[in-house]
Amino acid sequence: MSPRERLLDAARTVVDRDGVEGLTLRAIAREAGVSHGAPLRHFPTLAALLAAVAAEGFEQLMAAVAAAVAGVEGPRERIAAAGQGYVRFALAQPGVYAVMFRPDLTDTADPAYATAGAASFEQLAVLVAAAQADGWHPDAPRDHLAAVLWANVHGLADLWSHGALPSVAGPDALDQLLVLSTTLH
Repeated sequence: MSPRERLLDAARTVVDRDGVEGLTLRAIAREAGVSHGAPLRHFPTLAALLAAVAAEGFEQLMAAVAAAVAGVEGPRERIAAAGQGYVRFALAQPGVYAVMFRPDLTDTADPAYATAGAASFEQLAVLVAAAQADGWHPDAPRDHLAAVLWANVHGLADLWSHGALPSVAGPDALDQLLVLSTTLH
């Protein structure tokens, strides 16, 4: 594993263990087993290092969504499956997921971060366009509809991960909530 990869791996470990509050260059260096100045040899700032973590997170999210929609017939059903893939990723990778959507922590001008984030949104927008071609909200702007779906699913992931939804909807209701949130007319 290269030093850069060790630092990224260490950052993921720190955020999973300590949350975003524990993300410091010192904590990451300590986890990686390197001097506290070593991260700066590979990343100019903590925000740059976290942008790399987030960019990888977006790539992993896209893979999770692609796996969830693989083999699913029907454009509306594919949107529901994409939502399930999104939430499963968020629940399985809570630290990385938190970093991905924290522009206050990441260098949002980082080209890899910007490219991966845009590609992730485009993945959803393509699914939305297919559903629109099938008659689902055909007159709504594609990106607006994709943004609303993203907000719904993102909100479900956040509320579920914090225990708010299981307490009101039941511990086994997540998939049902996802279907409802992505298929409302």
